Amino acid sequence: MLKRLGLAVLASLLLIGRAYSEDRRVDHSQLVVMTFNAEFMWDGVEPEEGSVDFSWKGSQTEAEEHMQRIAGVIIRSNPDVLNLVEIENLNALNTLNQKFLSGRGYRPYFVEGKDTQTGQDVGLLTRIDPENGQIQRDDRTGKSGNVTKGVSKNYYARFSVDGRRIAVVGLHFLAQPNSENRRKPREAQAAVMGRLAKELADGGYAPIVLGDFNDYDADVPDHINSQPISAVLRIVKQMDPQHGTDDLVNAASLLPTGSRYTSFYDKNQNDLVDHPEEHTSIDHILISPSLAPMVHSVDIPHAHNPTEVSDHYPVVLRLKLGDGMGPASKGGRVVISRLLPNPPGDESLNEEATIKNVGSAPVDLTGFALRDLTKKTWKLDSLGTLNAGEAKTIKRNGQAMGMNNRGDTTELVDKDGSVIDSITYGKVDEDEEVLR
Repeated sequence: MLKRLGLAVLASLLLIGRAYSEDRRVDHSQLVVMTFNAEFMWDGVEPEEGSVDFSWKGSQTEAEEHMQRIAGVIIRSNPDVLNLVEIENLNALNTLNQKFLSGRGYRPYFVEGKDTQTGQDVGLLTRIDPENGQIQRDDRTGKSGNVTKGVSKNYYARFSVDGRRIAVVGLHFLAQPNSENRRKPREAQAAVMGRLAKELADGGYAPIVLGDFNDYDADVPDHINSQPISAVLRIVKQMDPQHGTDDLVNAASLLPTGSRYTSFYDKNQNDLVDHPEEHTSIDHILISPSLAPMVHSVDIPHAHNPTEVSDHYPVVLRLKLGDGMGPASKGGRVVISRLLPNPPGDESLNEEATIKNVGSAPVDLTGFALRDLTKKTWKLDSLGTLNAGEAKTIKRNGQAMGMNNRGDTTELVDKDGSVIDSITYGKVDEDEEVLR
């Protein structure tokens, strides 16, 4: 434990010493923010943290298999800023990033928490480096009635994104939303995070508060109308009770009620997902009202089996920020503009992909490739050079990578193996195009 803590502190000091300012987003016209409870994402390396047991604890092989499944969920949504909940430590975050998200432009940021019983923490993976290359945590306590409580798992980070100042607050509150014994302690935790969000807002940053709140939002009920016994969401959202115009907005309010569920709990212990009663919404993204007009979409993807990957689903927020003319697009920048996964005839020959240069300088596609999540590739060398604004289409012609008609993720990688674009699509009919 001390060795692990020492490594985490050392990594934090190294990050603090470097004034990162890179923005590695593929699409500078948007900012994709995601929170995901990865359900005990441990590295399987001794000494294991916490006293809670789970099936992959103590096995590096099984822990990394779990990580790979978590990475699949992340890749499908392709976030720029990712809050991960229930991670063990910095080493687990690094392993996920280096082994399973390699080439995607993320850097890990982590501050050791104080939950020694579970060993769980929250961490950040981001393509945009925070100000001063560091994140911090809030160790203050809050009060609810006669109860005083701090937040053992939290961090906050300040960003400058295309001239906008945004602050991200990642958190994980005390569990058991329906337990009266947990109500006041969790409300006290909410008071801490609400106060922090208000201070960040007063400092000129638009706050985004996200994570596992372990509680329901009475103002934005989930699909089965779960009602809170606490005021946790209200406390965080209002920040300052004296000013009602600055209240944070729950991104889920933009979703149909039937889509609002983020967590699975196997009440009857039958190892089956009994929908709808075993699904509730306890993970949230709360955003500053100044960001609300920029929301392009909100999604809670329910693509994975919560008994096999994680018992939570991600919440994904896409903000439309501008025209995309960031550093990457002022030169040459190529994207996937069209796919034809299910063509008439022989799919191994006739599948098509169209690549477009949306930047302002030519791009030589020698060494570039399309790739699926199994790492099979489809080389693009024959397309030659794409001039600014030009698009070219290539057929598969027997190359190894194929596009699954039931849905898939196709990545565009450059000659260095870095992922510079990706498209995730669902089931497609014959001759149906997937368009950006």
